[in-house]
Amino acid sequence: MRGMPIFVVLLIILVPLSGCIETDEADDGNVVAPTMMEKIPDLTAPNQHGDNVTLSDMEGTMLVVLINMGEWCSYCIQATENSTSLIQEMEDIDNRYNVSFVEVLGSNETWVAANQTYAVNWSLQYNTTHSILHSQVANDYATGNIDEGFPTYWIVDPEGVLRVVSPGVNSITAKDVQEQYDLFLSEK
Repeated sequence: MRGMPIFVVLLIILVPLSGCIETDEADDGNVVAPTMMEKIPDLTAPNQHGDNVTLSDMEGTMLVVLINMGEWCSYCIQATENSTSLIQEMEDIDNRYNVSFVEVLGSNETWVAANQTYAVNWSLQYNTTHSILHSQVANDYATGNIDEGFPTYWIVDPEGVLRVVSPGVNSITAKDVQEQYDLFLSEK
C-alpha cells in the first residue's frame, strides 16, 4: 500500500512524455517505418487548399515532415501550434539551403481520415503557413510509416533521404536541420 503513491506519481510523470500512441485494432503488426539513410516513401495528397502536393517534388530542399493526428492528440495540436515559429527559425538560421515543411494530418478528432474541411479548419485554427496534407492516402501514410507515436518529425535531406526520426512535441530545432545539412554536405 505504501508503494501506491509512488506508482501514481510515476504514472503522472510518464504518461505526458509518451505522446499520442496510435493504436489500430485492424493493425496486423506489419508497420514498416522508413529506415534512416534511405529515401522516404513518396506521397501525393491534397493540401488544405485543395492542391495536390508530392513529397518527392521537394527534393533539393531540406524537408521537415510533421506526421500528425487530429484533436484527439493534444500533443499533435501543440506541434501544429508551434510549427510556424519553427519554420521561421529554420529559414532564418542558414541561407545555404531552402527549407520545406509539410504536415501529414492523418486523422480528424474521431480517428477518421482528415478531409478537406477538417484540414482547412485545422490550418485556420492553428494559424499555419505550411501545407497540411490530408485524405485517406495521408492517413494510410501516417499510420503505415510511424511506429513510435504522434507527433513525429522527419528531417529529410535534399536527396530525399531520411536523416532524423524524432517523435514528440517540438522534438527538433532549426539547429538540428542545419546540422543534418552540414552532415549531408560532408558526405558529398
